[in-house]
Amino acid sequence: MDYKKAFVEYDIDDPQYFPDIIELNIVSGGVHLYGYLLSPDKRIKGPYPTVITSHGFPGYTTNNDLELALMRMGCVVIHMNHRGAWGSEGNYLFTNLKDDLVAVAKWAHNAAIADQYNIDVNNIFLVGHSMGGQTVLNAAKDLPFIKGIAAMAAYDIGAAFRYKMEKDLFLMIETEGQCLKMQSASEVFENALIYQQELSVLNRYEDLLTKNVLFVEASYDTIAPPDKMLKPLADKLEEAGGKIMYEKIASNHSFIGQRMKLTQIVGKWIQSVVEY
Repeated sequence: MDYKKAFVEYDIDDPQYFPDIIELNIVSGGVHLYGYLLSPDKRIKGPYPTVITSHGFPGYTTNNDLELALMRMGCVVIHMNHRGAWGSEGNYLFTNLKDDLVAVAKWAHNAAIADQYNIDVNNIFLVGHSMGGQTVLNAAKDLPFIKGIAAMAAYDIGAAFRYKMEKDLFLMIETEGQCLKMQSASEVFENALIYQQELSVLNRYEDLLTKNVLFVEASYDTIAPPDKMLKPLADKLEEAGGKIMYEKIASNHSFIGQRMKLTQIVGKWIQSVVEY
């Protein structure tokens, strides 16, 4: 595996080797989640390390560029839309996010599915941005087989309440969340209020101690300020000797002007953890 291939496409296409995109329909909590699976060029031999992505709130900042780059590098990539988001069934609630991700990861780890899509079950990674960063960190405790977790500009609902940012959170739900399927903005906010401690990434400290974890800070992030939402957990894990990597990118919350640098960081980290 070579992370530099994330930026390279094959010059001559041969249909028998084509990479592929496959629509997915996975059940979580009794409802259907919709998404897709990217399968790499077959000139790259499998089984393939596999990356499962988790989108932010509500997901306007897409990670399609990163997903396609990781596919070119030789990864299977699974993109699923959470309950109530972007066509998936059910209602959006913060407490559903972790359960959705766990359902998708267990689906990918299933022997029959792994065989069908040439997934290397010993090298499955979770990669999330913003609220998806919180989600991948929270899912670690229920997925002992996960090889690594990458949290990019991770949001932390627990920190939002600790640092009196709840008005900003409600405004985000009320305005940006209009594209989501939910009973009301108040219900989604109340879900965050009631379960803030359970959702807080700081409470995942012990679950992450033995995991390979990548933190990517957006240094000019005003939505998920890293000193409040990302760095406290990273510092705690580093002090305890956790297997973490902490990278900084001089960008805003979406990394919008530094996407290739973000891709390089994530790809290089996956390569270092996979070790082949």
